[in-house]
Amino acid sequence: MPAADGHRLRGGRGLRQLGPRGLLPGLLPPLAAGDERGAGLMVVDTDLHVQVSTLLAREATYLDEKNWDAWLDLFAPDVEYFVPAWLSEDTLTTDPRTQLCLMHMDSRLGLEERVFRIRSRDSFASLPLDRTAHQTSNILITGQSGDEVEVSASWLVHCVGPRGQATRGGRYDYTLRRTDGGLKIARKRIVMIDEKIEGTVDVYHI
Repeated sequence: MPAADGHRLRGGRGLRQLGPRGLLPGLLPPLAAGDERGAGLMVVDTDLHVQVSTLLAREATYLDEKNWDAWLDLFAPDVEYFVPAWLSEDTLTTDPRTQLCLMHMDSRLGLEERVFRIRSRDSFASLPLDRTAHQTSNILITGQSGDEVEVSASWLVHCVGPRGQATRGGRYDYTLRRTDGGLKIARKRIVMIDEKIEGTVDVYHI
């Protein structure tokens, strides 16, 4: 048989056609304008997706390494950091000023104060610091407006310390802002799937 545009595995049985070169494994080509398969989907710039994925990977690494200065530098000065609570089986709190929440800071200063308490060991939740392993996956760019990019992702964090082990998970919702210094986190909402929180939870546990 004549060869197709792709490549074939050697051997006479179990032949399967491979795709053309030039695509990274696991990445699909962007849909062309007018492609029916793209109805209702947003075409995302590959470079932007790489920047977003790199930012989220850096944040996870900095938290695991307790590299607080590098972690804080990822956030915009006016960042909102919000961990809502569950009102019911499928309803989260939305207003941290009038409803219960697990954590809320309305500026980077609030995060800096939290880090100060961790460094000074002036926090029961940080005595001693647990070891953590963050995993971020299913990263999606869900919207863009001006200099801001909306992103969602799934997360798992495994924690090990003197008080035992715990694995927590949930969803991240980010608003990222383009700046002269690159993408910065302007808003981060952390949804925990756990309804009941066992043990202590600090910024590096989630």
